[in-house]
Formats: sequence, structure tokens, C-alpha cells
Amino acid sequence: MDKNENGKKFSETMQGFLHKASDLGKKVAGNVQVGAKALSDKSKNDAYMRRMKKYNPLFPEQYHSSEFNLPNLILIVDDAVRRDIDVCEGAIGWLEKENSVEILCLYDEYVLQSGLSFIPTATCDAFYYVDSFDRTRFVRTDCIFSKAHEEKLAELEHIAYSLGAKSCSIEMAETAESLDKSSVSMHSQQHLFGASMNDTAEKSSAHRNVQQRSGKTTIIFEGNIVPTKPRLKWFANDDTIKGLIEMRCSDNNSIKCKSLELFGSSSSTMSHKTACTIDSALKKYSNNSGINMEQQATRENRSRLIFEIEF
Repeated sequence: MDKNENGKKFSETMQGFLHKASDLGKKVAGNVQVGAKALSDKSKNDAYMRRMKKYNPLFPEQYHSSEFNLPNLILIVDDAVRRDIDVCEGAIGWLEKENSVEILCLYDEYVLQSGLSFIPTATCDAFYYVDSFDRTRFVRTDCIFSKAHEEKLAELEHIAYSLGAKSCSIEMAETAESLDKSSVSMHSQQHLFGASMNDTAEKSSAHRNVQQRSGKTTIIFEGNIVPTKPRLKWFANDDTIKGLIEMRCSDNNSIKCKSLELFGSSSSTMSHKTACTIDSALKKYSNNSGINMEQQATRENRSRLIFEIEF
């Protein structure tokens, strides 16, 4: 084999080697790029998930899912507060927890599509609590007790009308107690082993202030209709009301008049524990600082309705 042929083979070998080295280099470079991109994508995804966890947006498909549990407390918010946050794009609000109470922060623009009704009306920055009798109805927290009181009065009037009463009167008696605490400082001087020592002590005292409020309304009816059993809501479990209905709707409805004393605790809007829980959840919201659900629940439990009906 001559030198030219050897040189040719050597050249071809070197070219093959260089070609393989180039392919290997490209492959390594490609793997590096893929790895770098994967690392970058993972970093971006991790950051995205952190933002999702932080803002906890709620989307329509999640809200309308059969697995979604609607919180009892809703805050209406302006959608502009999170408009520029990428993870909140397309959301209808967000979920948050305050003192173990779950709150749905619902965008005002989604109120109509939510399928919920808000009493008296949906207002930004206002809290609403679920109606005890209707999961699709939410009442603003600052008027939930007054609204319940109105409904109870209307229900008693409806009972009187359905039973064919000639007249009825409803008197509200409410007792509110407050505890005033005061302290008195007392100063005394003692002598011990020839030295003078001054003692200051503080004595605390407390007394209760009792305030009573009342109001009465009277209604006159024709009183000639055949008695029918009314639909009950607030007084569905009140034995005195159920007894009145049974007596009036019996075959010998000889009852002419009756006076009933209905205690607020038997038809309470919410339990004392629930009221305290709501108060603790709303503490951080300064615009709701004037609401004291516990105080209103206590006052309601101490109230009475005197229902007098004549046939």
C-alpha cells in the first residue's frame, strides 16, 4: 500500500472521528439546553404553584362542581383588587380562612351568575351569612337579627290569618343586661418595727344595668275563613304554636282566644357559639368592627314575644 492510500485512509478516519465528535458535542449541548429549560420550567412552575397557594383563587368550574362545599360566610369584593395577578385570571373570587372559619370572597361581577340571593342587596366589602332555612340565601351580617325578627312577626300574623282569627296582637319584650366594673383605690399607712410603710390596694366592684324595651302591634281581620294549617318556618318546632294550630283546626274548633309567650331562645337566629365564631372571623376587617354578633345573639335569647289571638 503506497503512502497516498495510507494518507487517504487516515484522512477519512479523522473526518469520521471529527464528525462523531461534532455530533456528540451537539447532542451534549442539546441535552444541556433541554436540562436548562426543564430547570427553568420547574422553577417557573414552582413559583406559579406558590402564587396559587397564596391567592387560592376559585374558578367557575370548581364553584359549580358537586364536590364544592359553599362556605357559610361570604364577603363581596371588587374584582379589581386581584385583576393584575396572573393566577387569578378567570377566577370568580377566592377562598380564605380566618380563625378556622372558611370565607368565600366573591367578586361583585359574579353575583348574578352565582345563583345566590343576597339580602338586602349585594354590596362590596359587606359580609353575608347563610340563611338557616335556605342554603342559596345569604343575609348581611349587620341586619341578620333584625331581618329574622321581621320574619317572625310576619309568620305570627300569617298564622293568625290562616287560622281565621278576628284579631291578634304581638308584643315584644326584651331585657338587656350590661355589667359595669369599677375600681376604688385605698391607701393605708402601717408601722412595722418602727418604720412607716405605705400600702395601696385596689378594690373592684361590679353592678348590672338592666334595660327593658318593648313594642306592640295589633291586627284586625274579617275572621270568617275556614281555618287552614299555615306553613311554618321559625316556629315549626314550637310546641305552643303547634298546639294552637291543632286546637283551631280540629273538628270542634271551640277555642275563642289564647295568649302565648314565645321565648327568643326557642326560635334563635343562630347559636351563641356560631355568633362568637363569626365575631372572631371578622375581627381583622375594620369595616365590620361595629358588628357584635355575640351581643345580638344574647339579646335575642333574652327576648320574648307575647302573642295574643282572638277568634
